[in-house]
Amino acid sequence: MNENCRFKSVDEIFEGRLRGNQLMLSGKGLSAEEARLLWQTPKMQDISWLDLDDNNLGDNGVQALAECAFLENVQYLNLNQNSVSDEGLKFLANAKHLGKLKRLHLKGNPIDGEGIIYLFNSETLVNLATFQVHEGWTCKKREGWRYKPQV
Repeated sequence: MNENCRFKSVDEIFEGRLRGNQLMLSGKGLSAEEARLLWQTPKMQDISWLDLDDNNLGDNGVQALAECAFLENVQYLNLNQNSVSDEGLKFLANAKHLGKLKRLHLKGNPIDGEGIIYLFNSETLVNLATFQVHEGWTCKKREGWRYKPQV
């Protein structure tokens, strides 16, 4: 950890943000380095709802998240506004420990489209049924993937 990290321990990150099995970290400005504290703690095994909306994870943070074995029970993941590109989506699509993930939010990220194809074709995200890419864009898995714009 470098001196620029605002959180010195995982307990500081969790403090006041854990509601049952939901970890609400929206708008905390977490960097990829600060988030590594989360990915290193077994406490994450109890989390099924992970809200990381409006942070600073970027592709490096998402890569570390995708490699975290403690996220095996996460069913809902919000990565809105995290500077995640198609490269970050490739890491997610290959995440071996996110097999229970059902819902993924990706709005407000610089995604061009190639990463979406990786999510569609992921062999590890077998339970992913819905993801939102941009405002009004929701993809659902029903007899194959379908895109339905929401107006």
